[in-house]
Amino acid sequence: MRIKLRRDIRAVWPRLALMAAAIAVSLTTFAAVLFAWAASGRETGAAYASTEPASATILLDKPIAAGQMAQIARSALTRPGVIQAAGRTQLHSALEVNGQPRDLPIQVFVAPADDPMLMAKMFPARRSWPPAPGELFLGRDSLALLDITLGDTVTITVPGGAKVSLRVADTVYDPSLSPSPQEQTARAYMSAASLTPAGEEPQLDQLKIQLAEPGQITPSRDRDYLVAAAGEVGRWLQSDYGLAVREVQVPRPYTHPHQWQADALLASLLAGAAASLLLSAILVANMLNNLFTQQIPQIGIMKAVGARPRHIGGLYLTMTLLVAATATLLAFGPAILLGRLAVDTFLGFLGITPASLAPPSWTVLVVLAAGLLLPPHLALVPLFKVSRITVRAAIDHHGGGSRPSRATALLARLSRFGAVDRGLLMALRNTIRRPARFWLSAGLLATAGMVFVAGMSLSTSTQAISEEQERQRTWDLDVQLSGQFSMRQIETAAQQVSGVNTVEGYQVVPAGLAGPGKIPITRTYPDQGHGRIAVTAIPADAITFPRPRMLEGRWLNPGETGALVLNQITRASTAPGVQAGDTVQLIIGGQATTWRVVGIAEERMGGAGGVYATAEGLAVATGQPTQVNQLRIVTTNHDETARRTAADAVGTALTAAGVGVASSKSVSRRQDISEGHLGPVILILLGIALPLGVVGVIGLASTMSANVLDRIREFGVMHAIGARPKAVRRIVVAEGVFLAIISCLLAIGPALALTSILGAGLGNLFFAAPLPYRVSLPAAAIWLGLAVLGTMLATEAAAARAARLTVREALTYL
Repeated sequence: MRIKLRRDIRAVWPRLALMAAAIAVSLTTFAAVLFAWAASGRETGAAYASTEPASATILLDKPIAAGQMAQIARSALTRPGVIQAAGRTQLHSALEVNGQPRDLPIQVFVAPADDPMLMAKMFPARRSWPPAPGELFLGRDSLALLDITLGDTVTITVPGGAKVSLRVADTVYDPSLSPSPQEQTARAYMSAASLTPAGEEPQLDQLKIQLAEPGQITPSRDRDYLVAAAGEVGRWLQSDYGLAVREVQVPRPYTHPHQWQADALLASLLAGAAASLLLSAILVANMLNNLFTQQIPQIGIMKAVGARPRHIGGLYLTMTLLVAATATLLAFGPAILLGRLAVDTFLGFLGITPASLAPPSWTVLVVLAAGLLLPPHLALVPLFKVSRITVRAAIDHHGGGSRPSRATALLARLSRFGAVDRGLLMALRNTIRRPARFWLSAGLLATAGMVFVAGMSLSTSTQAISEEQERQRTWDLDVQLSGQFSMRQIETAAQQVSGVNTVEGYQVVPAGLAGPGKIPITRTYPDQGHGRIAVTAIPADAITFPRPRMLEGRWLNPGETGALVLNQITRASTAPGVQAGDTVQLIIGGQATTWRVVGIAEERMGGAGGVYATAEGLAVATGQPTQVNQLRIVTTNHDETARRTAADAVGTALTAAGVGVASSKSVSRRQDISEGHLGPVILILLGIALPLGVVGVIGLASTMSANVLDRIREFGVMHAIGARPKAVRRIVVAEGVFLAIISCLLAIGPALALTSILGAGLGNLFFAAPLPYRVSLPAAAIWLGLAVLGTMLATEAAAARAARLTVREALTYL
């Protein structure tokens, strides 16, 4: 048996090599994704936990003195479940570097100089907390974003409107935040002592707390418990200190803002890689079945001379194990390298520096088990079947197919018409001659084409979002004011600027949303961007506000009071059960106001805060005159140079008129933020399609090789009656081309369905709304070309063998 095994391996090594390659390609992909998924989850969890994140942040409506906040933090430690407490604040500001304005804003996290940083901490590169007065620490990914270096001077606007110049003294690593380039916002850290002039006490408006369950000393990871415990602390601040609580922010415990997106992407890729591995294992089982079937006469001879089923089964099981072991050995090294690259890429997407890129040991065992055990298990059925065959059945075996199918009979009848090319009809008939083999090869190619077209279609869909948002941006400049101002004062100054056509003012105020009589609870993260809630007051007859699509109810009527519209993101994160017609409470400026929800709108990319009211409605609710703090300006020229020029001129004119300007910039920055979140989506799907396509081409090559071996006598007859080698080659290549075309036709329906499913799933994942349904026709054309070209290359070896076959070789083939 050992001698036969060696001879069989030498005789059919090209087919065995194809089997090993099919398993190795898919196993490499599966192992790399598994390694990346496990290692990135481990590194993300460890990095985020290293910052000792706060369980909750209680945001006060108005800041209080740092000394009072420190006393409250000490008292909070006596409350049930509170194990850490500290006062903090943060601010957003326009930015100047070395006296030159920058288009990007900066977010500054502020803590008292005596804060021990036991909670919600970051990691300076060279220095320790705190930075000296007049200094700040800059997020390390903000250096490249702003193109600055250590020692440069950064000027920001602090609460109260004063400008403060600070030297960049060090860089900071903070794995609790999403990367600055994605958000197009610089991050910095400074001591509260730099907020106010010497002798004045700084003001803080955040109480950060860590909460543990009864009897525990480590922070809880149960959000329901955290919500209840943090709500109790918020009510304690209201009752004992008379403080107005705007909202209690409880993000998902120990979860990075973008971790759920990365996990979902990796899980999708892992599912695709697992499907590729399973399909390749099925392919190998089919190839082994073909090999076993072709050796049935030899098996009959071995049985006639005394071989037992266990001997034959052991022979072919050993061959299968050798293929599996070779494939696993070939896959392991590339899988480690690709896995490390994938970990580094995904953690870069999260802004995390890994401590180690090595995969966990359990993943290595899973990969070894998948590579060594899956192919033999799927090959057991054909192996058992051939090992149990009788000598008589083996002698009677002639290698022919079963009864012709209806499709084969139809093609045979078409051959009677002289106008039809009989060579192509023969190729088409041979393509579907073996239904099981045909469906496996066509299915593999169709699956790869389906995923490829769906991935490229999603790229078209995400591009459609950007185009839709660009069409909806009927204005050219976004101006953020440093306070609330009268629209009349603004129009007088802005309309005098050359190039300004239209100016519209909006009022956007932070708010908390809850049911009547409750403290607002949100999922807002420490960056105050993920999960933030704000009310946007829409002016009457606004032309720069694109009205969103309504999911429930209606939009606001002009001048309507007491009514608001929520977007679907705000509803899901703060009040999942709210519907159009319900009553909710908004905390605005420390004042509880009651509103009726008249509609639920659908928005992508988070909208402008998630809550909309009319300008008149907000003025009535707050008892304040109608004012604005944001401007949308339409310029006469819409190119980027004109926008930047107008933005600078508007900022100068408003400042001269006594209107404080926090930032004045072109709307093009919004597109940069959107694009920062789109990249990984398409790479995931194309990463799934690649191994499936490779396995499909390998399967096609194997199918064509097996078809040629099955029909050696047929090709011998063709040569005997005068068929030229060129004609035989043409028939075999045409079989592969027909199979590629049929696979593309089979992929049409599934590709359309997969595009719809993934568009809804990934759209809700990244944008909280389904992606626009788009089908990429160029992608379909590209895949058709790749499939036809790939099949022509894959069938070349089989076609060349059939063309070179002699009549003598055909007659002596066993």
